[in-house]
Amino acid sequence: MKILSVIVIVLTLLIVALLSLPFLVDLAAYQDQYKPLIEEALNRKIHVQGIRLTIWPRIGARITGFTVMDDPSFTANPFASLSSLDVGVKLWPLLTRKIEVEEITLRDPVITVIKNKAGVMNVSTIGPKAPVPADRRQPESPQQQGDPLEALALLAVDRLSIDGGTVVYRDLSTAPETEYRIQDLVLALKSVHLGETPTIHLSATTLPHNLPVTLDGSFGPLVQALEIKQYQFTLAVGRMVLALHGALLGGQLDAVVTAPSISTADVPVALPLTRPVAIKDLRLVAKAPYPLKSGASPLALADVTDLALAVVMGKSSLAVRGNAIGGHARVMVSSPSVDTADLPVESGLKKPVELRNVELNADLKGQEVRLSNLSLEVFNGQVKAQGGTSLGTSTPPFNGKLTLQGVQIGQALAAVDPQSPLQVSGTAAADVAVAGRGFSWDDLMRALEGPGHVEIKDGKIEGVNLMAEAVALLKVAGISLEQAKATAFSTIESDFTIKHGSVNAQKILMDSHDFQATGHGTVGFDQTLNLAMNLNLSQSLTQKIAGSSALVKAASQGGRLRLPLLISGTLQKPSFALDARGLTGKVQEQVQEKVKETVEGLMQGTTKPADLKKEGKELLKGLLGR
Repeated sequence: MKILSVIVIVLTLLIVALLSLPFLVDLAAYQDQYKPLIEEALNRKIHVQGIRLTIWPRIGARITGFTVMDDPSFTANPFASLSSLDVGVKLWPLLTRKIEVEEITLRDPVITVIKNKAGVMNVSTIGPKAPVPADRRQPESPQQQGDPLEALALLAVDRLSIDGGTVVYRDLSTAPETEYRIQDLVLALKSVHLGETPTIHLSATTLPHNLPVTLDGSFGPLVQALEIKQYQFTLAVGRMVLALHGALLGGQLDAVVTAPSISTADVPVALPLTRPVAIKDLRLVAKAPYPLKSGASPLALADVTDLALAVVMGKSSLAVRGNAIGGHARVMVSSPSVDTADLPVESGLKKPVELRNVELNADLKGQEVRLSNLSLEVFNGQVKAQGGTSLGTSTPPFNGKLTLQGVQIGQALAAVDPQSPLQVSGTAAADVAVAGRGFSWDDLMRALEGPGHVEIKDGKIEGVNLMAEAVALLKVAGISLEQAKATAFSTIESDFTIKHGSVNAQKILMDSHDFQATGHGTVGFDQTLNLAMNLNLSQSLTQKIAGSSALVKAASQGGRLRLPLLISGTLQKPSFALDARGLTGKVQEQVQEKVKETVEGLMQGTTKPADLKKEGKELLKGLLGR
């Protein structure tokens, strides 16, 4: 019984002694010994508010008010600060006077990452200074500093964790300056030892998008250099999940990024899309020199040796392949069928249209984008285009060429406006070369210009009968014409130029059964019409009309009537009128010709005064219509 009491007393004293150690042992005295070592390892000045021994939950030390100052070339403010830093050591090695760190915990850390106006980040100077030979020693630069990965490799800890952290990223190189924040950061690193492969778990919330982010994976094995034999991570941003794996060896970063499915609805930035688009089976293979080039454009930052994905829009899908080598990106897009109803942008079409055998090849180098080929089948015909633009401005300049072959123009116009009272059918071919600046409707109205040629074969103009309109304007009675409100034609052909928001048509040629027409004029982007046409009626139709109108008979020449017709209004509601000046001119020509013939007859004696009187009466009767 006495032995048991002694044991209890000894254990009690031992526990009391252990619990008293944090108050009896003053670790602050060791600051002067370890502080220079930490500052050298981090290449930063540090400040410590207090340090004391801990017994529970494990033996170690707790540092409070720990602050790491920023590189003086950036700011005089703290780079990192935390409420406490707990370091726990293993008990059994400690009993043999050997210190092995079991766990390091950072509580409520705040880290501020700054990118200055020169594009250099303050994290680039963290870590021990790399040794430089005496004969090559130069003033320090960020490239001569160590790297955070090298500093991590120097640690020997079973677990490194961050609880409740905040990371602020401030970019001073943009105008205006931008700032992003990661809060509620939780990080757990396990097996941080040289020769081992650490595992990582990270979770946080990003602002200003309030987006949850998680990262899980492993990397290593750790070596005392900036090299990772392999890494494998799963990154989740909101509902988007990416798998990353690769290596960092010999100053080259290799990466393979894959994702089974990503929806644009989950992207944390606003996209100019009318409906979500799914990215399926994403695979990206890239390599880049490390450290990454500061201030380089995304294309010059890394070489993408392979890019493959599928863009799924409703029931339509686009296969995308490409690469980016030496800052020159190439993209190939193809699809057997695309329904315009599935497009995530406004197409301007009132009825869905199927695009078949779509192929697109594009190049991007610097600010220059070149569409080397776009081909597709639509409206039973073939469409081909090419062009280019320069990025970097709010109204980028562009140029392009468009070719149509065998397009059913009636189907095209019906898709644009099926309710229009005026429709044109036929098989169309066209060549157009355009240039402009900007892609908004106002920009196109103001700056789009270029020449072109169009030809439509074997069609009809539904909604108007040009011959019926012409006869009605002549006020000819008793003439029976086709009552259908349409104008059939074998050919419509014209050269044209686009400028100032209108299509200026020159040399309009139209061939129909009852007439041939020539003309010119403009058709506005707002569908306004201003056309001047000359209708040359067939001989049979001219004779039919001339029998009921002396005016038509007087205006006829060579057995055919030429009617100068003015077309105005809009494509929705055209209006027609005769050009009185042109028609009067023809009548005057006929009168002058008749007078000339009569005078010559008198001079030659072939015409008698009585005949002259009779012919004059007939001419006046014909002109006056009675």
